[in-house]
Amino acid sequence: MKQLPAISEAEWEVMKALWEHSPVSVNELTAELAPAKKWHPKTVRTMLNRLRRKGAVNHRIVDGVYHYHPAVSQENCTRRAAESFIDRVFGGAVTPMIAQLVRRRPLTAEEKRELRRILDES
Repeated sequence: MKQLPAISEAEWEVMKALWEHSPVSVNELTAELAPAKKWHPKTVRTMLNRLRRKGAVNHRIVDGVYHYHPAVSQENCTRRAAESFIDRVFGGAVTPMIAQLVRRRPLTAEEKRELRRILDES
């Protein structure tokens, strides 16, 4: 499997929109993201180009219009980001990370059941 690209915080916003709406034209993506994020339209284009160079996004030209779509899955990118965060902040230890998260925002009963299920399956 190829190396997943490192994606910045702002680039995550572009990727989330692409995962949800792709394929999408530059103009459609700009119309969605620029006002919501208070970004200049050129910012969206710059991030798309950066993501394309990183290998996270591909494009196809349809009737002279660039349509973008993710080249990497949301699941794989989320996993990479989580692993990077756990390694950087918690030295690779999962238990202190979960403890910190639960202390910050207590889990609902449903979240506790799901977490128990996941732990039992692993």
